[in-house]
Amino acid sequence: MLHRLLPWWPQPEDDCAAPRPAAPAVRSLATWPWLALLAVALWPHARWIWHRLHDRSDDPLGLAADAVLVLALWRLRGRLRPVPRASWQLIAISLALWAAVAHALAPPLFGAALAALAAVCGLRAVLPARAPWLALLGLALLALPLIASMQFYAGFPLRVVTAEASAWLLRAAGWTVERSGTALTVDGSLVIVDAPCSGVQMVWLSYFSACVTAWWLALPDRVFLRRLALVGLLVLGGNVLRNSVLVALEVGSPAWADRLHEGVGLVVQAMVCVAVVRWMSRVFDAPAPAAAMPPPRPAARTARWVDRAAWMSLLACALLPLWTHEVGARPASEAAVRPIEWADGWPIEWDGRPLRPIAPTALEERAERSFPGRIVRLTDGRQTLMWRGVPAPTRALHPAADCYRALGYRVEQARLERDERARLWRCFTADRAGSRLRVCERIEDAAGRAWTDASAWYWAAAMGGSTGPWQAITTARPL
Repeated sequence: MLHRLLPWWPQPEDDCAAPRPAAPAVRSLATWPWLALLAVALWPHARWIWHRLHDRSDDPLGLAADAVLVLALWRLRGRLRPVPRASWQLIAISLALWAAVAHALAPPLFGAALAALAAVCGLRAVLPARAPWLALLGLALLALPLIASMQFYAGFPLRVVTAEASAWLLRAAGWTVERSGTALTVDGSLVIVDAPCSGVQMVWLSYFSACVTAWWLALPDRVFLRRLALVGLLVLGGNVLRNSVLVALEVGSPAWADRLHEGVGLVVQAMVCVAVVRWMSRVFDAPAPAAAMPPPRPAARTARWVDRAAWMSLLACALLPLWTHEVGARPASEAAVRPIEWADGWPIEWDGRPLRPIAPTALEERAERSFPGRIVRLTDGRQTLMWRGVPAPTRALHPAADCYRALGYRVEQARLERDERARLWRCFTADRAGSRLRVCERIEDAAGRAWTDASAWYWAAAMGGSTGPWQAITTARPL
């Protein structure tokens, strides 16, 4: 079908006719229509990634991976096969179809991950037979907006592992250390391994360094996979070292701990990245290059089948999100959005001061329509209180810092604080165009237990260690 509509698409061979010589200059154009068609099919996922980066609810580290992928494609432009391989085309088409289904039924990040796999498999179809490609696959996955989701789901387990390893290291150095969850009691002083100490950004930067080094050196895929296994140990060791130094400073010299916190983190991160680059760039015994062979043309029936499958399947991938958008735009039922009624409602007073509801903005109304619980904004005249209630563990109960970043605020000076009633809060300063707010948040369950980190709350609720319903309280007052 493609060869009938597009004159520069490679012509399939006829079983009865004598083979006709094809001009390489014309056939080489077949690669780019295939990549363009695949890109059109994956446009909904690219749009979601763009919006996720544009609203600043996630760290824009993925842009660095995007830049490397564009550079890699530019460098490979003269080595691409003139005719894509049918086997990898079919794999890419299958993944694109699954990505389209996931876009409608699954979380957007899952669909975007499938789309990234489809894009790299589509590129693999036009790469030389022995060209390394797993490093490009790693870069494609790192280009996704992963940091916020990794922090939510993996932040707490990483902090538990880091706290335990730091406890062993500090005991070896002569300290008396006891661990409870992510908290360390060091010589009688309580130190909490907070969300920034999970090492999520260190994980991303280290694997990014590994993938870029492997791509630049054209490291064979088997060598790349063998060496990639050690990167996780380097990251864990670096994060434990950073956390141990900061805990020692917090206990021994609290005044210096605040001043050196960022510096220690940057130094350890640089050390880990340098170690990763050196490890990935070690000399290996390269196999003798195979003799250059012209890429085989696919059989006539296979070429026709792949042409039809490419057009029909990838066109369906491009159009399906338009239909699902119309379906998803219909208003959800009240039962779907608010599965339970809150017997006590939202708070009517805060620290002895009466609260009154504030009319929600259009943005807040739109957010509540997709929120699996209740959202109410209140004020006591001095500060604003955002109350969110959920009946079950959910990713939708994300940290307040993500919301403020999405609204254009710069979040800084994050730390744990106790108020006059000895309640523990996670607080930060939000700054936008000279407007500064002091924001504090915590999550409470039905039994009165509290968390200052969404990841720790999620794992406690999901594993049955906490009973719902749960309420997240966020206060904001101007500075």
